[in-house]
Amino acid sequence: MPEPLIIVGAGGHGRETALAHVLRSGEGLFLGFLDDRAAGPTPEAWPVIGRVDSAAEHARAEFLIAINDPRIRRAVATRLAGLGVTRWATVVHPDVRLHRTVRRGRGCSILGGCHLTTNIDLGDHCILNRGCQVSHDCSIGDFCSLNPGACVAGSVSIGDGCEVGSACAIRQGSRIGRGATLGMGSVIVADVADNAVMVGCPGRLLRSQSPW
Repeated sequence: MPEPLIIVGAGGHGRETALAHVLRSGEGLFLGFLDDRAAGPTPEAWPVIGRVDSAAEHARAEFLIAINDPRIRRAVATRLAGLGVTRWATVVHPDVRLHRTVRRGRGCSILGGCHLTTNIDLGDHCILNRGCQVSHDCSIGDFCSLNPGACVAGSVSIGDGCEVGSACAIRQGSRIGRGATLGMGSVIVADVADNAVMVGCPGRLLRSQSPW
């Protein structure tokens, strides 16, 4: 039987993730949000049931971190693990299309309109936001975020902690290094180094950021 879900992060992305869960599993299996900065019910009347440190009080629940920034998400995952959280849920919106050969890690969310074809690996704590397209034989590392409308061609490898901007397109066979950020609307036609920030069409290096 499915376990009740708690989502960490009550912002807009967290609420969209809650909607995906409720559409698939029903209101009764959603306990609410943990958030250090929010209080009271959300506009959808879903409860904020405590701060992140109260996770230890909910031993029966599964958890999902709905914070889009990969570096913050990793820090929150480490914090929750220190509180004894080991049960991670994966949420998939009911209109997502994916083949049985798509392998999903722990704590992932795949929102409405996403299409994942075949032989794809998703690491732990990945977010695929609305309308993402991921083609055959791709590998996406832990703590990656693909923002709405991102398009990943076949045989692409994306390292841990990458953020792929809205409507970004990645050419077939490209290798994206750990901790890279690909800007909104960028077109990536070659390999990307670790921790690079890429923008434009074709993608060019804007700067490097702190190591993942």
